[in-house]
Amino acid sequence: MITLRRLGQYRFYVNSGYTLEPPYICVGHQGHFAKFTLQPLALQVNNGFSRAELGRIQQAILEVRDQLLRHWAQAKGTDGEKTSRELLLHQE
Repeated sequence: MITLRRLGQYRFYVNSGYTLEPPYICVGHQGHFAKFTLQPLALQVNNGFSRAELGRIQQAILEVRDQLLRHWAQAKGTDGEKTSRELLLHQE
């Protein structure tokens, strides 16, 4: 798993081998898990998060979605740059 961002109690990450799927982001906290596609932004899986938490998570993803999509393009080699193992998003 590659952590892209930590925001408060939530960890935003992708699994290794993630370039084989459409762009997505996973979110975890205390055993809860959710997976969102990035284009369009949509909930794919929810295991334990409340509706209110999902709303906060979705808003956080919207705020950095462009950066996440750039990460995917770079990982797939579609933007002409080499893949980087550095985190593209900062920790808060």
